[in-house]
Amino acid sequence: MRTRTLCTVILLMVALLVWPAAAQEQKQKPRVPNFTLMSNQGRAVSLADYAGKVVILNFWASWCPECRAEMPELQRLHNELMETGDAVLLLLNQIDGELETQAKGNQYLVENGFDFINLYDFGSVGAGIFGVPGYPTTVVIDGEGYLRSFVLGQVTYGQVKQLIEEAK
Repeated sequence: MRTRTLCTVILLMVALLVWPAAAQEQKQKPRVPNFTLMSNQGRAVSLADYAGKVVILNFWASWCPECRAEMPELQRLHNELMETGDAVLLLLNQIDGELETQAKGNQYLVENGFDFINLYDFGSVGAGIFGVPGYPTTVVIDGEGYLRSFVLGQVTYGQVKQLIEEAK
């Protein structure tokens, strides 16, 4: 299992390094495919809903210590983005049905006073589109729908603000 995770991390890093270089040679950027997931607000949310905006995707699980540690920073960022409209932050709760369930993710957010849009990802986006090797992972998509950057591991408010600026 550990070897598989290490291989996945290496493949993701290589893909994210090579993919942009290959796309640049072709005068194209890597476009993130549209996806739609249900939210904790009871509605379907699509990446396409945010066309023209920088979108930050944060892949997380309530059992993950680093995910929990970055939540106050992400809430601060979310509050600011709600006022400025500079970007949109979406949490993608990685649901496996055992360690992580919709109820566990929702309970964690409510008990801690976090009011993010939380999308339920049963693997179609985190594993299927991005091949996320672990949590937390943060991905930045520019306003045209192209992958701009990513961070494996815990992020800070300042790091994500810088990534947003670079993606504008």
